[in-house]
Amino acid sequence: MSGDFAFDISNVADILNLQAVRRNGASMYVNCPFCGDNRGKMNINFEKNVFRCNYCGESGGMIALYAKSMNISHSDAYRDILAILQTPDYSLNRTSVKSALTRVEPQTATPEQIHQTYTVLLSMLTLSENHRNNLISRGLTDEQIELFGFKSTPTTGTEQYPYILIERNCIIRGVPGFYFDEPTQQWKMKMNCSGIVIPVTTIDGLTAGIQIRLDTPFNGCKYLWFSSANENMGTSCGSPVGFFGNQHDKTVYVTEGYLKAVISHCLSDLTFAAVAGANNYRNLNGLFNVLRQNGVEEIVEVYDMDKLTNINVEKGCRRLVELASEYSFKVRRIKWNPAYKGIDEYLHKILKKNT
Repeated sequence: MSGDFAFDISNVADILNLQAVRRNGASMYVNCPFCGDNRGKMNINFEKNVFRCNYCGESGGMIALYAKSMNISHSDAYRDILAILQTPDYSLNRTSVKSALTRVEPQTATPEQIHQTYTVLLSMLTLSENHRNNLISRGLTDEQIELFGFKSTPTTGTEQYPYILIERNCIIRGVPGFYFDEPTQQWKMKMNCSGIVIPVTTIDGLTAGIQIRLDTPFNGCKYLWFSSANENMGTSCGSPVGFFGNQHDKTVYVTEGYLKAVISHCLSDLTFAAVAGANNYRNLNGLFNVLRQNGVEEIVEVYDMDKLTNINVEKGCRRLVELASEYSFKVRRIKWNPAYKGIDEYLHKILKKNT
């Protein structure tokens, strides 16, 4: 066992069904559950209880291995691991761990249920004049603002929203952002901040998540997910890939940031996909698979220009290029005047200059 813990990283590997491709003393190599590489590049060290993928660079301790795999917090991961290890299924037969995992994993609504709940929720929200002016200053029109569903976070009455949604036949449990508060025995929604509400629409046309651009950044963070991952009966949206444009275009541009992608699409009429951050490339697998089937030929990387100075952003760019190449896409990388950090800022500048 590891220090004060009642388990070690070998238990976590068992729970996640990570099979040894090869062993090397006190460690083993497995296929990475994060980047999807199947050449056994992830090392799991039993002595130090740590892991590292030599392909994508993901690393951490044994709780982080589970937390990152399941897109949950470390505290939830610790709770889940203990619950699984204490089930008869685990002690009697490790091959049945998957069924134990299903029992303790938080319930998640279906994509269609999440879309319905978010659609009704967004219809209940309004957009403040300040937020509308902010979006217009970035290059959007009133029509585009309405089309993509931008709203403002509510200032009062949030305690009523879950029950209004229930009355309108919407699912609450398992929808990111909603949770059941034990002390008050009430359903609540976790939107206690002030900012612009950004619906995240995936390639299938469903709203899979909501991001909030904060009016006042918190601890250097400008964006927050509408998420209840750390709450009772809550869940995470899992950082879906946003998609804005025509999924049958020959070329798709990939950037970091949903608002940035919407603005860039509206300014250029090109098709954009968006990840939450430069290193959130894992969910691109599903998107690239669909795009390949749709006849898309080229992926263009248009991440922020701090890729020139930030090694982590550049690392995400390289992973994107490698992943797109694995799907046999032609890949290009675009750079522009670094005075404009994002592709949206650069396109807006060009547009203003030519009008």
